[in-house]
Amino acid sequence: MNAIEAGNTVSIRDIAIILYRRRWLSIITFLLVIVATVAVTILTPRQYQSHMKILVKNERPEMIVSAGSDSQTRPDEVTEAEINSEIELLNGTNLLRNVVIKSGLDRLQKGYGAGTAARDRAIEQAASRLQHDLKIASVHRANIIEVDYMARDPHLAAAVLRQLADSYLEEHLKVHGTPGTYEFFASQAQHYQSQFQAAQSQLEQFRQRHNIVMLAQQKDAMLQRTSDSEAALLQADAAIGEYTHRIADTRRQLTTAQPRVITQSKVIPNQYSVERLSTMLADLQNRRTQLLAKFRPDDRLVQEAEKEIADTQAALDSATKATASEQSTDINPIRQTLEMDVAKQEAELAGVEARRQALARQVDGYGAQLTALGNATAEYDNLTRAENEAEETYLLYNKKAEEARIAESLDRQKISNVAIADPPNETQFPSKPNVKLNAAMGGLLAVFLSIGVALGFEYLQQTMQAVRQVQLNAQPSIAAGFLIDAVERGSDLETLKGLPVLATLYLPRQSQS
Repeated sequence: MNAIEAGNTVSIRDIAIILYRRRWLSIITFLLVIVATVAVTILTPRQYQSHMKILVKNERPEMIVSAGSDSQTRPDEVTEAEINSEIELLNGTNLLRNVVIKSGLDRLQKGYGAGTAARDRAIEQAASRLQHDLKIASVHRANIIEVDYMARDPHLAAAVLRQLADSYLEEHLKVHGTPGTYEFFASQAQHYQSQFQAAQSQLEQFRQRHNIVMLAQQKDAMLQRTSDSEAALLQADAAIGEYTHRIADTRRQLTTAQPRVITQSKVIPNQYSVERLSTMLADLQNRRTQLLAKFRPDDRLVQEAEKEIADTQAALDSATKATASEQSTDINPIRQTLEMDVAKQEAELAGVEARRQALARQVDGYGAQLTALGNATAEYDNLTRAENEAEETYLLYNKKAEEARIAESLDRQKISNVAIADPPNETQFPSKPNVKLNAAMGGLLAVFLSIGVALGFEYLQQTMQAVRQVQLNAQPSIAAGFLIDAVERGSDLETLKGLPVLATLYLPRQSQS
């Protein structure tokens, strides 16, 4: 039993021996496969592939049709769901039907001109075939969709993809657009503009009726004026009390002040009497001196003279001590000042009282105005709020109308967030059949089939010989005859015994009797 029968590993030498022994079978198999590959390559119709790339971007965010003022911005990155949505749009039945009709693919179907039903059937078949032939896939980690289409005519392949691109852009704008949006928002903007003008008119009439220019500022100014007036009123009351107290005190001082006061007082001595008495005293002393010269001190005349001198001296002393006084009076300036102060303070008191009355009337007037402004505040706020709401709504719908107008203008110009990055072009070299690929695959297939057929035949022959060997072992006489019939060449003996044969000797068979 050889290596294949024993199930052992076949060496390269064994395979080489088998291939050499079955070389004609391998060569014939190899040539048949090559011929078949060439035939298939030649007979396969030429297919020309056209390629197109679509870029999905976020340069034009779609308008959100709502009355909200918050603008919803789309993310910078295109999501996988958006890419898949565009792919599904490319595979849409209506889109493919339009492409079939505009590109003339329905005319290539059988029975196109037989009638309306046949034409519709041809359109359906062409659309189904187009959907099958279109290869649409997204590029990994890119915002690009690749579209491939094959046809026997390169011009037809490119024309179909161009028509697909045009129809897709129109369908994309139709799906993502909102027809009639501009008219709706324009009418709403006009409606709210009239409401805004009516609210403005009502607010202006209310202002004129209540003499309001800026309510909040007027209330603040009126509160400030009222506060200042009340503070001035309190100051006036304090000044009135102060002046009243000062006038009472001044009057009390005035009652103790004299109308007139001594302005000058003179003391006048008795000069005439003193001089006369001094003269008399001098004369008496002279007389005494004379008498002493004639008489003794105890003489009567001397005594009388001394007595006269003593009396004159006493009279002189009395005259010297006796004085006369002279006084002059005038109006009391303190009393006059007090009277002037009283008059001045009374005048000032009258002025302060008059100012207090004016301040009291002013405070009352400011209070009435504040009350009126306070009563008008609620209605004024309602009118102002209504005007602001009408203005905001009008501006919002006006902005939405402008956005809708711009969106419709962009739609008419076919400007969207998808673009044909790589337009389809006609190719001059067919995509199918691929001669190089077919040659390589045919060559590999021929090699493997030729080797496989040789090994298969070898295995099959060895199996049959093994069966015969079993039969020979069971019946020796039959086995001998079978062995003589089976072994005709040295290779048959090697196959049967599994041993190399160095030489063989052929003997003629003897006829069996």
